[in-house]
This record gives sequence, C-alpha cells and structure tokens, in this order.
Amino acid sequence: MVELYRVVAALFALVLIIFWIGDYSWLWTTKNVVLEVYFVGLRDYYFWGYCISPAIISHFVTIWGHYYRADSIFQRSISQVSWPSALTLSERVAKRLNQTSFWEKKDGYFGYTVKYWFLSFIAFAVNMVWFIQPISHNIGKALDEPGEDSPLAIWSAYIGFGSGYAAMGACGMILLLVLRRSMLHALGFTYADLLPLHRGMGFAIIFWSTVHTIGYMIHIGLDNALAAEINFDGETRGPQNIVGFVALAAMFALGLLSLPAVRRRGYWLFIVSHRWLTIISLAGTLMHYPYFMTWYYVVPSMCLFLADRFIPKVVQAFSVGRDVICSFDEHSDILTIVITSRNRLEPLKPYYPGDYISLQLRSLGEIYHPFTIASYWPEDPYSMTLYIRTFGENKDSWTGQLAGLCGQSGKSVVLPMNVEGVFGDRMHDYLCADEIVIFSAGAAITTFMPLIKSIAARIDAEAASGVPQKTLRMYLICTFRYESELYSYGDFLHQITHDVRFTSWLRTSIHVSRAEKTPRVITSSNDGSIIDTKTQVGQNSQRHSGDNIPPPSPVESIATVAQGEQPQLLGDAKKSVPIASGKILVDDQQQRYQGRLLPTFLAADSARVSTIHATRDLLITAAILLIPFAAYIGIRYTPIEGYGEGKWFWCQTTRIYDQNMTNKCMWNYTMTPGVVQICVASIIGYALIYFGRRATRREANAAKTAADDGATSGNTRAYLESVLRAQIMDYDGTISFKPSRLDVEKYIVDLMAEDVGMGKTKTVKADSGKKEMVGKTTTVFVGGPDGFLDTVEKANRKAKWSVDFHRETWSP
Repeated sequence: MVELYRVVAALFALVLIIFWIGDYSWLWTTKNVVLEVYFVGLRDYYFWGYCISPAIISHFVTIWGHYYRADSIFQRSISQVSWPSALTLSERVAKRLNQTSFWEKKDGYFGYTVKYWFLSFIAFAVNMVWFIQPISHNIGKALDEPGEDSPLAIWSAYIGFGSGYAAMGACGMILLLVLRRSMLHALGFTYADLLPLHRGMGFAIIFWSTVHTIGYMIHIGLDNALAAEINFDGETRGPQNIVGFVALAAMFALGLLSLPAVRRRGYWLFIVSHRWLTIISLAGTLMHYPYFMTWYYVVPSMCLFLADRFIPKVVQAFSVGRDVICSFDEHSDILTIVITSRNRLEPLKPYYPGDYISLQLRSLGEIYHPFTIASYWPEDPYSMTLYIRTFGENKDSWTGQLAGLCGQSGKSVVLPMNVEGVFGDRMHDYLCADEIVIFSAGAAITTFMPLIKSIAARIDAEAASGVPQKTLRMYLICTFRYESELYSYGDFLHQITHDVRFTSWLRTSIHVSRAEKTPRVITSSNDGSIIDTKTQVGQNSQRHSGDNIPPPSPVESIATVAQGEQPQLLGDAKKSVPIASGKILVDDQQQRYQGRLLPTFLAADSARVSTIHATRDLLITAAILLIPFAAYIGIRYTPIEGYGEGKWFWCQTTRIYDQNMTNKCMWNYTMTPGVVQICVASIIGYALIYFGRRATRREANAAKTAADDGATSGNTRAYLESVLRAQIMDYDGTISFKPSRLDVEKYIVDLMAEDVGMGKTKTVKADSGKKEMVGKTTTVFVGGPDGFLDTVEKANRKAKWSVDFHRETWSP
C-alpha cells in the first residue's frame, strides 16, 4: 500500500518538473507589455503557482509524512526481522515480493536502484530541454534574418544562450539534491542516493557554463567586438562579462576542491571553499546576467536550502543541553562524546539506526562536523553517544584538536557544543532479507550498533509473546587495530558475544591486527572482579544509568540458547589475555546481562515523543518558509522602479534605452525580492537559534550555581559523568578475538560454503499472477575506510556472490 503523503509529494514534484519543462514557453515567450517586466504580471503568477508553491507545500508534506510517521515507518521495517514459525517459505517469499518495490531493484554493475536511474534520466532530460528550447524557438528566425552575422556567429550565439539557460536551471536543481530533508526523501530516496546526482549536477553546471563561454566568445570574435564586449567602461556589457569570467573561474575551483581526494583529506578546506565559492559563483552569475528570470530557478531551492540549514539547528537549540562530556582513550585512539537533553525532563528527538548529527565547537571554528550516532535511543531517551576515531588524524585537524581538549587516560572534560540534527533517511527496507552480512573496520562499527540492538530487542519482544518465531540470520565480521578498541565502544562487543538475546541469531568474528601501543595491566579487586588499573572512567565493566534518567518500560527477555552455552563465533577465536583472577566464568559473563532491559522503540514511547518534536519542527518550518515568501511577494508588489500610479520612478528604461540604465534596473528587479527573502529567512533563523541557546545557557549556569551551593539535584557535571560511565567498559580481557588481519576473500568463501548468499531459488506466484524465481535473500553492508570498502567489493565480485551489496553505509 502506497502512503498518502508519498502520493501527494509525487504530485507536487510532478508539477515542479512540468514547470521546468515548460517554463521557457510560459515565461520567456509570454506576450507582455514592456511595463510588466517591472511589475507583478502573468510571469509572477506562473512562477508562484507552479514553482515556489509546489516546492514549499511538498516540504510540509515531507515533514508530515516522513517525520510525523518516522516511528511507524521504522516499526514496519523492523517487524520483518522475525516471523511466525508457521509461515512457510513460499508465504514468506510472497510477502517479501509484495514489500519489495520494482523501484528498489538494483542494476548488476553499478549497484544503483531503478529509482536512482529514473531520477537521473529526469535530470538529464530537463537539462537537455533547457538547452534545446531557447535554440529551437529562435534559431530559425535568426537565420532567416541574419543581418551582418554569419551562420556560424548566429549558431554560436544561440548555443551560448541555450547552454547559459541550462546552467541557470541546473543551479536551481543542484541545491534540491543536497537537502537533508526534501520531497525526494518522502519519495524514498536516501541522502546516499542523491549525493552522486548532486555531484553530477555540479559537473553539468561547469559543462554548460564552459559551453556558454565558448559559444559567446566565438560570436564576439567573429563580430570583431572583443574590445567592446570585455571592458570596464560601464556603458556596455563589458563589466558584466568580466564578472562572468570570475564566476566561471570560481566554478572550476569549486569542482577541483570537491574531488574525493580533497573532500576526504581536507574536510575543512572542502566545506569552507564550497560555501564561499558557491556564493561567488551565484553572485557573479546574477551580476553577469541581471535578468528577472534568474531568480525563477534559484529562489525555490534557496528557500528549502535555508530551511534545511536553519531548522535542525533551531530544534536542537531548544532541545539539547549546552554542555557535552567527552573522554579520550589514548590506547585505542577513540573519543567518546555524550550529549544529553536540555533539562533532562523531555526526551531527545528519537533517532533510529544510521541517523547522524553534526557538532560545532566554537573555539575550534564555525564548521559543523557530521558523526553517526552509536547509542540506542530506547535504552536512554535522554542522551546520545558518539564514538569518534582519531587514529591517523593530524593534531591540527578538528578531530585531533577535539581529542586534545577531551583529556587523557580516562579523564573526562565538559565542553560547550552546538548540535545540528538529527538527520536520517528512515529507509530500512533491507530488513526484509533472510540474511545480513556486515563487514566493518574500526569505528565503522558505530554505524551498526543501534541496528543490531534494535533487531535484538524486536526478536526478544516477539519471542516473549509466546508465539514460536523464526528470525533473520546476521553475520558480523569486524576488524580493529588494537585490543583496547574492543572496550572503547562500551560493552557492546562483549554483550553481542555473550548475551543470549544476541547470540541466538548473530554470529560474530572479531579480528585485531596490531599489538597494543602500551601494555594494559589487569588486576583483581578484593571481591574477585577484574579491573583495569589504567582506566578511571567506568566501574568493573558494568553499565550504569544516571540517577536522573527514568528507566524505559520493561520488556521481558527470552533465552533461546541454553544457559551457559558458549557464544558462537565464526571460526576459532582466542582469548586476548588470560583471566587474571580466574573467578569470572563464561556463565558469569552471560548472566551479567540477565537483568538488563533491552526495550523496543514501541516500549520507550517513541511515537509520542516523535510527534512532539515533529510538531515543533513544523511550526519552525512555517516561520522560516512562509514569512520570507510573504516578504518576497510584498517587494514584488512595491513599485520600486518603472512606471506606476501616473508617475515615473528613478528607473526609466521604458523611455530611455541606455545599457547602463538597463543593467542597473534589471539588477535591482532581479535581486531585490530574492535578497529580501533570504535576509528575512536568515534573520528569523538566527534569532530563533540565539534565543534557544541563550535559554539553554541560562539553565546551565543556574545548574552550575546550584551545584556550587551544594544542591546535587542541579549538578549537571555529576549527571553527565554518570551517563559517560555507562558508555565506557573497563578493559578486562573477556572479549574473544583473532589476533590476525581480516582475510575477506576467505570469509566470503566460508560463508558461501555455509550456503549464505547461495539460497536455492523457488518458483512462487506473486499478486500479479506471474510466477517468479526467488529464494533466500542476503544483504551485505560494508563500513570503514575507502581501502577496506574497495577490498570487500573486489572480493565480492571475484567470488560472484549473489547478494544485495551496499558499499555505502548510512553515515554521511
């Protein structure tokens, strides 16, 4: 069943596409008296009705469907990880066929979905329409009445005109493809789907701009008008053409600094240059061609872009506490950051597996840096945890400097940080697979931690219902540099290899490729428990909850593996170090999780909390989108130039044709409404952020004063410390691993030998009446550095493994 909000979003997207295709005929060739160039007319009504309005309404529809219903969407996906044992294979396969859309199918070579190629085709087709329409409308008449121009000069001029028109259209489209929340997400596209299209549209802008420049330079050269058209005299288009060259140079620089080598090794350089060069390119383009049509392509996407940048900051300014606590483990090079809700009375906005946030520390710069959320929201709705790898980072990089501020040897530090987000694609259709294989390297494990916990919680809750269940099978194959890193992600790796709620359906293999940088010392305490004398944060490998955190609703656990049974690992595993005291047995390692709750999102009341935050989101969106748009319309109705009310204003281009006068008036007409709209949206956005953070600072200062006066209830630092302790596990040598490098090819061969990804096909009848050959489905996710991703992908192709392969994980 297709949701209503997706149908509505698709209809408005269709209206916008139709406008892009027909805009030249409607707006450029519409018969208007000359004065309507300067006043509200038919062009404006077309623009408002078929361009801006669909873009804004579709954004509201996206929030209504994609964020109000985020919890129900996730519940529908997570429900597929287990199914009644009575369900036959053919029924299971038929159910999966009904849930798997044609648009989600992938090509066998590039790995892109049908919907991705469809959107790519639309983008390409619209670009070609933009290029061809101006030429086809004008070239015939120009060739019939050539004047003094040669056919080559005419063709070069109109090719330049058509490519310039396409470049401006692409400028409007490119921002839509980089939004973290838009109608395209409501239609099922993910951020990872759209990024390649965003980069492709950037290439299209550079290509069309280059063709535009070459075409007009040929035309100017054939007319022997080089000196007249490129100068600083101000009486011709000369200054505007020079500004056009500046804009083109900025575009080329923007493209070069966006290459993967620059983007991944110098994120600060990439993001700063991306912003400033984009402004230079856009401003230069508008000054090069100051015509009213320019804003018709830029305004809709600019409105949504501003909303996309402001609203997540505003929402978190009113929701998240100012202070975060961090701790750096120099043994594993892992930085732990804990963020809590503003007043610890209202839960944070629910975040789902694969969601991420962006952090800003003002003392280290104005740039926001994205990180995947590693914690599982139902376990503690009042906090979120990030684990950040610092290995190989330059000490002068943002992450390196942050690690230096966060202390050493387990000591914790409280820092004021700004948070933007939560962001996520909400697409978890892969959970309908029968088997999931995860290859993870280093800190990429944080991407999969909440996913694995949410699956375990769902399976546990379904098993507690008493109905016999079958579940998916998951294989987690991960590698780390040091053994210390195994303990830097809380007790996650320990739990998934000892807790029967995980080991019943999850098989784990852990590799450590290097020896410790410095020896770790394990000693025994008086009560026989194992502690690490070098670790100061955390106590005896136990997970603590802050006193101020209300416990989630209880969920019964189910032991599907016999008590005391060894956790299943892929292959032979070795203990990292001997157990010092000898008093902790395997049974004890399993029993430590018997009393720990593993709540589902449903049990933690995520639907209600999500609705509260979505309502706030919707109100802020209305303020940032509708008020500036009203200001835009008001400026358009204001007679700032031309003729009106029986008198002439300062811009008299309708009486006196002068290039300088025309440039001035056209630039004013083009820029003023859009600039006012951007300024109003920015003022509203920054004002809301300021007041939200100001209120948060006041609460933080009041809490600090209360703590200084001895009121422990207001001691924010103590609360943050208690939450941080829950996220760090002491090193005790109880996590099994293989002291070797990960051999990906061998694992794939072993998995294929176990029939993973080699499910036998079976003929079933779909609802359409057609019979299809289907079988057990296997999804493979890979997370880690590019070199690791390349290795796994190469091994997958070499083995000709029949799996649904995902090179990109959910993290940005």
